[in-house]
Amino acid sequence: MFRLLFRLLENTVDPFDTPEVGTPPGGVWSFLVREFRPLRIVVAASLAFTVVSAGIEVWLIGYSGRLVDTLAATSPARLWETHGVELLAIAALVLVVRPLVHLLSEGLDDIAFRPNAQTLALWRAHRYVSRQSIGWFRNDLAGRIATWVRDGGAAASTSAYNVIHTLAFVVAYIVGSVWLLASIDPRMVLPLGVWIALYAGLMVYVVPRYRRASERLQDANSALTGMLVDSYVNIDTLALFANRAEEDRESRRVFAAARQAHLGVQRVEVTMNVGVMALGGVLMVGLIGYGVALWHAGAAPLGLIAAALALSFRISSMAEWLLDGVSSLFGSVGALRRALRTIAQPLVIADRPGADALVVRGGRIRLTEVMHHYGKGEGGLDRVSLDVAAGEKVGLVGRSGAGKSTLVNLVLRFFEPEAGTIEIDGQDIATVTQESLRRQIAMVTQEAMLLHRSVRDNIAYGSRAFEDATNPTSPITDAAIEAAARKAAADGFISVLRDLDGRSGYDAHVGERGVTLSGGQRQRVALARAIYKDAPILVLDEATSALDSAVEAAIQDTLDQVMEGRTVIAIAHRLSTIARMDRIVVLDAGRIVQEGTHAALLARGGLYAALWARQSGGFLGVEADGAEHDDVPLRSHAGR
Repeated sequence: MFRLLFRLLENTVDPFDTPEVGTPPGGVWSFLVREFRPLRIVVAASLAFTVVSAGIEVWLIGYSGRLVDTLAATSPARLWETHGVELLAIAALVLVVRPLVHLLSEGLDDIAFRPNAQTLALWRAHRYVSRQSIGWFRNDLAGRIATWVRDGGAAASTSAYNVIHTLAFVVAYIVGSVWLLASIDPRMVLPLGVWIALYAGLMVYVVPRYRRASERLQDANSALTGMLVDSYVNIDTLALFANRAEEDRESRRVFAAARQAHLGVQRVEVTMNVGVMALGGVLMVGLIGYGVALWHAGAAPLGLIAAALALSFRISSMAEWLLDGVSSLFGSVGALRRALRTIAQPLVIADRPGADALVVRGGRIRLTEVMHHYGKGEGGLDRVSLDVAAGEKVGLVGRSGAGKSTLVNLVLRFFEPEAGTIEIDGQDIATVTQESLRRQIAMVTQEAMLLHRSVRDNIAYGSRAFEDATNPTSPITDAAIEAAARKAAADGFISVLRDLDGRSGYDAHVGERGVTLSGGQRQRVALARAIYKDAPILVLDEATSALDSAVEAAIQDTLDQVMEGRTVIAIAHRLSTIARMDRIVVLDAGRIVQEGTHAALLARGGLYAALWARQSGGFLGVEADGAEHDDVPLRSHAGR
């Protein structure tokens, strides 16, 4: 029975079956109302059972007082004769009804609501934040963003849970206690009223302080998480270059700030707990003492003292629970408010309402007067116009900072151009969905980043057949994955891979960002992914830079085959890798300064010819001090 009930409660709502609802509200309460609207029936039922449960508890305490009076006024011989049915009914209430109501109340709160609410809020936040632009993510630490997404979902569910589970019950209990005492003797409300006023004063004093202390703690913990993630992600850099003493001082500063923030919260909590304990004594003395005084004066029955005694103990414990709940609520609200500064930011690049999917008929790419300086007024691209015909293979050449990567990022719509338009087959990419745009483009970057998943999943990821590719019973798709790996000269090392969990070959997981593989191995997996995706547009950003000459030669013919019939934009500092392109476009200071075939550009002279002449081993040269110049011979790469 319990298993069936739990299953019903668990499935009251599917937290993943929720529509996208745009930018989250920046306000805490508007955010909670919107996020948990799918759970409104659960919330209403939970509140109803919470009130019923509190009412039963208060009524039982009142009945215990009447029972004392009944026992005092009834002889043992006549007790069952006159009150037997009543006592059996109360026993049934205590043994059956009360546990059943408590089961439903707890089940609704802790099974139907809390896990689903946290998953719902976290899933929506992750789904929204993951749609932010690449540039948005580059302006913050990944660890800090992940912390606020995770903590924001937890804080949202905790805030709502405290209102439903704690505050509603305690408030209903105290209201019921006032009603109970007033029904027995209105004069007993006076000491309870004095206690309520003092308790409210304590809350007015401590709650704002707790909220501020909690927000400081959240900021300190966020900084600590960001420092830890940054240190661990760049552990190789720290090992090579860090001054250990200086690094320890900086780390200690962040840890010390987190400790001080934690101490601030604990000081407020101690103040709260001592205050609640003192007020509990006030309540006991007030209720019990006043009840004894009334009884001594003959103005109240003995049962009133019994009820007052039970209520004083129960309300004292409830008061501490309520203050803990209020503190937790404001702590969660503070955490959620801080998380919303990240979660609720409008999408930097959003699909337009009613945006259509990109339809690629040939793959022609056209840039018209495109300008983008990353909001700095310099760098990037400056009024670039470029027409890449369908099926044409274009190489982009230029020194660092010339605008090559900016051009590619704009075509992929990782950034929006500050001026000008970019079209693919006549469709402005600003008017189509980003997902459909990137589905038509395969890309291999200089720093091949892999997911901490299996090699199979990394190769198949992003393809139209990804769901089939992850199905181990699909031999045709597995064969296609392995064929892509062979073309990328990756099958040799993949076959001998084995991770720490014993998975091997294509099932082996590659670690965070593919850290268990070498740079060349990661790049070959990335090449295999691009081959498997089979998109009509191919972007190569230093796609063979991490490969040694032998491997590059082995896959060069494959790359030529992959590029055949596709529109290709290739960036390379190793000019020999793009010499066979249909056209080479030379960028300098964000502008196109030359374009043509390799032979025509050499014959024409100018920047491209100078770069070619100054290369050794096929790389654009860099002086020993790292500066780039047009007129200084550069040292040989082979001589390093």
